[in-house]
Formats: sequence, C-alpha cells, structure tokens
Amino acid sequence: MHHWTRRLFVFAAPLLLGSCLWGPGRFNSELTLKKDGSFVLDYRGEIVLQMPKDNETAVWTDDMAHCYVGKDATYTPVPVATADDEKLVDRPCTKAETALQKSEHEKRAAQRSEDEKKKSEDMAKMFGLPGLDDASNRAFAAKLMKYAGWRSVIYRGNGVYDVDYHFAGRATQDFLFPALPDNDLLIPFIAIRRRADGSVLVTAPALTGRSGPLGARAGAAAAEGMKDGPVSRAQGRFIVITDGEFLTNNSEDGASAQANGRQVHWDVRADTNKIPETLIRL
Repeated sequence: MHHWTRRLFVFAAPLLLGSCLWGPGRFNSELTLKKDGSFVLDYRGEIVLQMPKDNETAVWTDDMAHCYVGKDATYTPVPVATADDEKLVDRPCTKAETALQKSEHEKRAAQRSEDEKKKSEDMAKMFGLPGLDDASNRAFAAKLMKYAGWRSVIYRGNGVYDVDYHFAGRATQDFLFPALPDNDLLIPFIAIRRRADGSVLVTAPALTGRSGPLGARAGAAAAEGMKDGPVSRAQGRFIVITDGEFLTNNSEDGASAQANGRQVHWDVRADTNKIPETLIRL
C-alpha cells in the first residue's frame, strides 16, 4: 500500500505544484471526544489559499543586452544563425538598443507571470476554490457562512481568511473538517474515523509543517520533486481531549491529566514534519 501511495504522490506532484493549496495558517484547534461518542471541534485562526510561486525571471541588467553585426535590436534570448548568416558577430549595443531589449525582456516576463496566474486561477476554480480577486474571495467567505459550524469567516486579503469554526456532532461515522462547498479534493485539516471495534482514529493531515501533508506522506522521492512548491504555512497547537483511553498517539509529550479526562497536543511549526494521529477507545 505504501509503495503505491508513494508512486501516486510522485505522479501527482507536478499537478500539485501548479495548483492552489487550501490549508491552515496561524491557528488554535481543540477536539473534545467523549465516551458516549459525542464530540466538539473548534478551529480558530487562519485558512489560507496559497498560490504556487511564480517562476523566477532574471532581473534585467544591461550586460544581458546582445547586438550583432547586421542585426537589429529585436530581443532574442538566444540568437539563431540563419542559412545566409552562419556566424553572428557581436558588437556593442547602443543605449537605445539596450533600452529596447530591456523593454522586451520585461514584457515577456510580465506575460509569463500573467499566464501562470491565469493557469493557477483556473485550476483553483476547477477544484471549487475561489479565484484570486477580492470579490470572489469575499463571496466564498459568505458562502461558507451558510453551512453548519462556520460561526465567522472574514476574508482579510492576499488569500487569507480569519475563521471561527465550532461543530458539535457524534463520532458514529466519519467526519472531515473542513468540508467545503463544491470541493471534493481537499486534504482535510482534521479527520475523525470510527473503527469497527468502536475505537476512533483522529488524524490531522494538514496540520504539519515543511512541504505539508503530501511531503510528509510521500517519502523522499516525491518530496524531492515537490521541494520548489508551496510550503505549509500551518503554525499553532492542536489538542485532543477525551474521557476515553488513548491507545496510541504520536505526540511529543504523550497523554496528560486534564479536568475532563486526559489530553494530548501537537505544536505545529514550519520545521515539523509529523501528521498528528491518535487512536482512542471510547
């Protein structure tokens, strides 16, 4: 299973690098899970629509200008000899020719940036996420407020939302947060899964640092292919409280006593590479 999972990530990495990531920013989150199967989940903080990085274009310097004997100043990054011009001979560029080549360079860079932005925006909309403009993001925030649990969603700009999410339910079936309208491809921040023996597995796939959940699960090969992509911006603490029994957990400090039972916690930072996980017997 792990072999095929890692291969899937390797194949998916190029698509993901060119796509938008919907993930946590600064946050505090707490899940209380009781023996009777009831649970309360709180998430307060940021949710971030993170776009892939623009391909870097070299900043123009005048030594990038090239002019050739018998050639005009039309900018071509790599000169190509023609059949009747087998050898191009360099000559100094005039100030006007240098200025023209600089203008052409900047136009090409601006067009590439605009094309990449449009591609990323189209990909976001295909995944049911908002576009890059403020109006689309404010409309998306208003749409989220129509669904249970979203007590406050405020778009702050630059792809960042401030949210207050509070949901009370029962762990009789799987539960994922966030479940976004029109989006079926989201990596959940927090997942609650009921096992056949009555125990409950809690994981927080998106609450990890570095290259995010994909890098954490993909293994070295896929992580290497994703190193130039967007990195996780998650930063905060995730707490699980229960009056049941922690059977397993991968927290740093393990379970500790708490007024309503016991708790475990994970501190998420830029350098963490662990997906929080605990198995609880109710």
